[in-house]
Amino acid sequence: MELNGFQIEQWNVHGFDIKGKTTGKVYCTCPFCSHERKKKNDKCATAYLDTGYFKCNHCGEEGQLHSYKKNEQVKKYNKPEVKPILSPLSDNLTNYIQDTRKISVDALKALKIREAKEWMPQTKKEENCICFDYYLEGEVINVKYRDGKKHFKLFKGAEKIFYNLDNIATEKDCIIVEGEFDVLAFHTAGYSNCVSVPNGFNLQGNISLDYLDNYLNYFENKETIYLAVDNDEAGRKGEKELIRRLGADKVKLVNFEDCKDANDYLVKHGKEKLANLISLAKDVRMEGIFTANDVRESMLDSYNNGQKRGTTTYIEEIDPAWTWREGEVNLWTGYQNEGKSAMISQLCTIRAYWENAKVAVFSPENMPLDDFYTDIIEMFIGKSADPYYKNHYMSKEEFLEGMEFVTNNFFLIYPEKDFTIESIFERAKFLVKKSGIRTLVIDPYNTIEHRMKSGEREDLYISRFMAQLKRFAVEYDVSVHLVAHQLTARKNANDGNRYFKPDANNIKGGGTFADKADNVISIWRPNRAVDFKDTSVAFLSQKIKKQKLVGRPQEVTDIDFEIKSNRYLFNGTSPFSKIDADRLGIAYATPQEQIENYIPPRPENASLDQAFGSTVNDEDSDVPF
Repeated sequence: MELNGFQIEQWNVHGFDIKGKTTGKVYCTCPFCSHERKKKNDKCATAYLDTGYFKCNHCGEEGQLHSYKKNEQVKKYNKPEVKPILSPLSDNLTNYIQDTRKISVDALKALKIREAKEWMPQTKKEENCICFDYYLEGEVINVKYRDGKKHFKLFKGAEKIFYNLDNIATEKDCIIVEGEFDVLAFHTAGYSNCVSVPNGFNLQGNISLDYLDNYLNYFENKETIYLAVDNDEAGRKGEKELIRRLGADKVKLVNFEDCKDANDYLVKHGKEKLANLISLAKDVRMEGIFTANDVRESMLDSYNNGQKRGTTTYIEEIDPAWTWREGEVNLWTGYQNEGKSAMISQLCTIRAYWENAKVAVFSPENMPLDDFYTDIIEMFIGKSADPYYKNHYMSKEEFLEGMEFVTNNFFLIYPEKDFTIESIFERAKFLVKKSGIRTLVIDPYNTIEHRMKSGEREDLYISRFMAQLKRFAVEYDVSVHLVAHQLTARKNANDGNRYFKPDANNIKGGGTFADKADNVISIWRPNRAVDFKDTSVAFLSQKIKKQKLVGRPQEVTDIDFEIKSNRYLFNGTSPFSKIDADRLGIAYATPQEQIENYIPPRPENASLDQAFGSTVNDEDSDVPF
């Protein structure tokens, strides 16, 4: 016969009068005490046939109804010789356990706690010790000795097994703790199905569960295993390994709250509250699976105060079309040299000034470093940093002011070893922790060193790549911006031979980019094909995933690029005007005042010489795009 996966060697070894039944509960006399009682026929014992367990409510005896076939072991171990307990525990030990540990006498009897003198290596002499006997199918396999100074040792050469293993053999559930006193604590609270690891967990090296290997069947037959290990870093490390070995599907975790372990909780809160912790145990949280409870507080905050909305670009013409929102991937597209990088830089610069929102940029095309930072300084100050343009040359004080601004707010990523996305992320993560960056710009996609899997289709690789960007954006709460170029520009005969509008599905590499991005924005010079010198620009938000929070897809026109200031103008007004007024400590001119005083970037048919007061060859210039 077998019971819950264990082969029964001898049925009903103690001779309980179970009326020939094999299932259910049987109330019967106790073979250990009934023959000595006046009421010899009083049914003081209960035999639990479904779990093979018995307990007497009179004498307190409890244990296994049957004996089971032992595992065959190849390795030979020493076995301690344990003499029968002839005398009760000393008053000192009993009082200590009851008063200090709050453990019941019934628990001491049930687990056969005893005392003995034992030589302890820590003190190098014999000490009075409490003895925890490790039973396996009724036989003592090992003993842990613990003296009054909290030194302990196991019997030399004996097999390591779980403490109290016999008492969980046929139970449907069990509790695993990290110490014998914790087993006694749970027994005091009414749970006899509790075992302890033979030695506590530590932080050094890997967790070894060799004592589990030969006795895994004691846990494989369980419906639920409650892990109630110590509430510290070492305990959590051991808990993780137990979950891995036993399976997260059947494990529940006990939380000791403000206490270290079960015995500590018993002392502070009592046996009723300790017992209640089992009913409060939580399922193991599987990595990658979430419920609403995981974000309960943030959801309540959104309900009370509103959802996390996109924040202003400080450009009133842009805000209806797109706003800043961390945790999103923004795809910027358009034809080459039409101002995508310049627009991103301007938006980042404005936000950095007003919000101290720091930016990390991977942009090998904008190297060397001097060129990248100089472009930002010119945009910030609104003047040239090159004495070549003498009529619009910033002062040294202005240049140093710009230097301080870009030093504090812009970080250029340029890995020495490779340009893989992993290398970029590694440095971006560092900047999140060290400097608190809120924006990551990758400009453009084709400068990354891509590592496609053997035989992987390009669209599937792009999908995987964009998923990596999204994961980074969410995990580190940053706004991610990827620049990807359009296919070769084509002229539209039905629109005066202007280039077709950039299309989200016309990106080099295919429409997967747009499919996986949260937002898709195009920067377009609509008249470039018919007049290369035309500086008018359109901002097209072609896809906005969360339109209630970020903006609605639309076109923003009446944008011009002012070459001398390296800035975009919206309806003839610069969004840097407020910044200029703020940093210079002067009154801010309203948009209407700016329009009235507006001077075009250069007169019609004029050369760049007239715009800058210097000599430059128009044909060789591609300023600023």
